[in-house]
Amino acid sequence: MTSQSAIGGRAAHIVIVLPDFSSGGSERIAIRLASAWAQRGRRVTILCGTEKGPARALVPPGIVVLSLCPEIGGGLLYRIRLGRAFANLVAMIGPDLVFAPGNFHIPVLAWMKMVLPHDGPPLACKLSNPLRKPGLDCVSQAMFSTIIRLASRRIDALVAMSGALQQEARTILDRDDIACIAEPNLPDGDFRDPMPMDGGGAPLIVCAGRLERQKRFELALRAVAALPRSRRARLLILGEGSRRAALEREAERLGISDRVEFAGYVADIQPHLARAQLLLCTSRYEGYPAVLVEAIAAGLKVVTTDCSPAIAEIMFDRSFGCITGTDTGTIAQTIEALLDAPGPDPTARERLSAQHQLGRSAEAYLALFDRVVAERRVHWARS
Repeated sequence: MTSQSAIGGRAAHIVIVLPDFSSGGSERIAIRLASAWAQRGRRVTILCGTEKGPARALVPPGIVVLSLCPEIGGGLLYRIRLGRAFANLVAMIGPDLVFAPGNFHIPVLAWMKMVLPHDGPPLACKLSNPLRKPGLDCVSQAMFSTIIRLASRRIDALVAMSGALQQEARTILDRDDIACIAEPNLPDGDFRDPMPMDGGGAPLIVCAGRLERQKRFELALRAVAALPRSRRARLLILGEGSRRAALEREAERLGISDRVEFAGYVADIQPHLARAQLLLCTSRYEGYPAVLVEAIAAGLKVVTTDCSPAIAEIMFDRSFGCITGTDTGTIAQTIEALLDAPGPDPTARERLSAQHQLGRSAEAYLALFDRVVAERRVHWARS
């Protein structure tokens, strides 16, 4: 089905596909963009496999949510089933463009393209994680690259979140048309300097993310345990996941249970960043670790592993903190040194913050979507 707006060359109706409303960053960013697009006069519909998940409460009024019936929440051939079911819904409602917010969706969109008629809407996807997988041997990486390259050929527009990720995607996917749009981690507006913290209190270190092996929070616990007791440093872990019980046991084994708080899923990280001095990221890998940007914008120093090709682009100023290895002692020494260091340079902090404001990214996406829809119109006119 072809909408009148597509004929006019504008993405007036955008569909976002989500498997569910889990607490991941991709879901939150997608909802944030949906709201910004709606405020700019676009109609936005979210198609989901199931409405379960804490991020469902973040969807603002005016954004239509349609879940599959029956719901698809996992199981055998999960992504194939999602792709086929989403394709049927898309064919019924006839949007101008379909957007997916992460790498998980590449095979989903590929299957949608196979099921949709030839005049189906263009498909766009954000690349939320690096395409080079840590831990894969050369043969496995080559096989993965070939599969993802073939699947991505069915997608009309791909978006990387940084220049480094864009270059990686161009190489692996053998495409020169990868767009680069910054993650909209921050609200629009001016960024004031953070309120000075009371230097006499116990310093608070924050970790944030899903409690899964990727985030390697055991390393964070061991690093905090290695800090001098005289520091009285506390660790706040924001997020939920399957490894919570194991992490709580590890904190108890290390003798730091009284200094570690597991706060679970939080809808807004800002109040927690406002009372912290440092953010610690111990991930094995990340696409674009958005929480680092949020922390620096809030005036925190950052200690992070080299978990993403984009790390150097985020940590472009020495005042932001340090990129470290995975040795517990080294991480602890780096934390201790930074706790006594001044915060991020205001000029560099403002420069980073400006790149990641919601309005700027939302408009860049809309310009890309409108161009893709217009190109599809030209193709239809010629065929």
